[in-house]
Amino acid sequence: MVDDNISARLVEIEAMLDRSRRRFDEGAKLVDEAHKAIAELQQQLIGAPMSVGQDESDEVASRLLNSLRASGGEMPPTLCGGRLAVDQVQRLIRIDGHPIAITEMEYRVLELLAFARNNVVTRTMLLKHLYRRADDQPQPKIIDVFISKLRKKLRLASNGAEFIETIPQRGWILRDIETAHAA
Repeated sequence: MVDDNISARLVEIEAMLDRSRRRFDEGAKLVDEAHKAIAELQQQLIGAPMSVGQDESDEVASRLLNSLRASGGEMPPTLCGGRLAVDQVQRLIRIDGHPIAITEMEYRVLELLAFARNNVVTRTMLLKHLYRRADDQPQPKIIDVFISKLRKKLRLASNGAEFIETIPQRGWILRDIETAHAA
């Protein structure tokens, strides 16, 4: 009789554990879905690319570049403001009103960072922006070289201000210029 009570109680406890596991799994699934929905909304609000697989990255880069070019219809002649200005008409970079010497490729890197200011720009996006055809793209590490040279030139011209921030495993951001000035 005691063994029957113990067996029945064990069956009852196992049933309770199964129900608890199912509820926990459902709750965890709901939390994951909520996190994904929030992330998607945040990405839509700031216009930055969502995390995507390698196969989709070219398409996402193209869409973001096109939306950056198309946003606002008429682009202002000067991007940014404050200490750093990217003059699209003259294709010049100025810090505190003084032009700095950079190469065409460095200008194009900074131009894309300025278009997407305060949003992450990925290596794929920069490669796509710099090299229109996939068959003439160099090694992806060339982007690191351009970023490094740009940082050095901007730092020298601005007495040490950092405008370009690296976001590990994602890309780079041209930070708000007033924030860079205050730092």
